Amino acid sequence: MKWDVQVFDSVDSTNEEVRRQAESGAVEGLAVLAKQQTAGRGRRGRAWDSPPGNLFLSLLLRPKVTPAEAATLSFLTAVALLEALDLASVPATLTCKWPNDVLVNGAKIAGILLESRTGPDGALGWVTVGIGVNLAWHPEGTPYPVTSLAAHGITVTPEDFAPWLLARYGYWYGRWQVEGFAPVRTAWLARAQGLGQPVVVRLPDSELQGRFVALDDGGALLLELPDGRRQTVTAGDVFPAG
Repeated sequence: MKWDVQVFDSVDSTNEEVRRQAESGAVEGLAVLAKQQTAGRGRRGRAWDSPPGNLFLSLLLRPKVTPAEAATLSFLTAVALLEALDLASVPATLTCKWPNDVLVNGAKIAGILLESRTGPDGALGWVTVGIGVNLAWHPEGTPYPVTSLAAHGITVTPEDFAPWLLARYGYWYGRWQVEGFAPVRTAWLARAQGLGQPVVVRLPDSELQGRFVALDDGGALLLELPDGRRQTVTAGDVFPAG
């Protein structure tokens, strides 16, 4: 993968900048890196704190796959992020959390946001992969543990970290295009938080409890319920039981 890296001092959102360029015909491989975002966002429209010093990066991809297959890019992104963090020599346990978080010693250090555009016929037009990594700073007072590389005594600039991430992303994207989701799923599960353990899945209006046993072919979480039945979960927030 040959990346066209564009660096901005400030944008509203790197995903929005990629969207604008995608709609103007930008080709696959665009990578927008911003030193600051004024309107960063995460999953479900949640705000994403975006102070200078952290990584704010969005990629433009145009894979020849279905929208459902493109959704597995979130797992590919997590694997690439973990391997980029390995290169930073983080002295801690690095794991991924379903569906799209990367953790250091159980605390969130990165988030992933996929957005896409389909045509009138339902065919995938493009995918924007938004990636935020807490390099120099992390918020306080969050409802879940959050951390940064700086909190672990590591100083890495976005300009240093981005090439590591883009290199690992290019490797996995190439494999994904040829081999599909299977090798990505294997790599993701090898570092999955809570695999084989009791978990609670919080849904918009209910909760499920069970044992996290696998991912299915589309990246859905497979939960073994207390009565032995297996349930597929396609959306929700996962936490350790108890």
